[in-house]
Amino acid sequence: MKNFIKSIACLAVYFVIQFLMQMVFMLSGTLLGIKSQNELMEFCMNHLFLLTVLSNIVTVLLFILYMKIQKKNITEEWNLIPAKLKTYIAPCASVFLLSFAWAFITYDISFTNTQQIEKSTNFYSRIFPGFGIIMMALTLLLAQPVIEEILCRGIILNKLKNSMPVWGAVIVSSLLFGIIHLMAGGAVLTIGAAIMGICFGLVFVKTKSLYIAIAAHAFANLPDFLLPYLPKPDFSTRIILALALAAISIIIMILFCKKEEKI
Repeated sequence: MKNFIKSIACLAVYFVIQFLMQMVFMLSGTLLGIKSQNELMEFCMNHLFLLTVLSNIVTVLLFILYMKIQKKNITEEWNLIPAKLKTYIAPCASVFLLSFAWAFITYDISFTNTQQIEKSTNFYSRIFPGFGIIMMALTLLLAQPVIEEILCRGIILNKLKNSMPVWGAVIVSSLLFGIIHLMAGGAVLTIGAAIMGICFGLVFVKTKSLYIAIAAHAFANLPDFLLPYLPKPDFSTRIILALALAAISIIIMILFCKKEEKI
């Protein structure tokens, strides 16, 4: 129970820092002459990528500072263990395919975070052509995977598995990971994130390397970049593709987990 409360506390810190950073951006907007609440919110949404990157940097630095104060070894506590390149291939391929399958299933559902990402991408692209995609990649392929994996796997999963079975720790940490995405996309995105969280948790537990979990998380976000450029499939085609991709993904993950057990 103690470790669960600590996990919730870490999650609360994550949300509080995000809220405070948004307040800082709104204050910045006010200093720039923006007065109405709607315009300030639009200012924050335009700078969503910068806001997210900065809040994630602050969060990581605070977690590192806390670990230093506690005189704990971050490498050991978070499992920052290097792995061979070939170890990354199977888990990254599996989550990439599963994420694409989920994208096809939820193709016609409009998520709040998708609209915000598109808005911020367009804003930065107006500043300089292609800058929006660069900021999107920095956010979704680096900043978010790093902080969310440190939080949900490096910290929370590691704490929980000290007081419950590993499979229970994976499930609970995945549910908390899903909750992180609740405001961004409601129940549907929360479910999808929780499912992906189980995959990241399995990868983390089997490889004992946070680096591989971070890489897998980044690959799971790749369909956000690719899907807009693909031809729009009809409903039946999407379902068939989703089932096929999900099946291949599960097979790859099962084979990967069995292989890791033998190592």
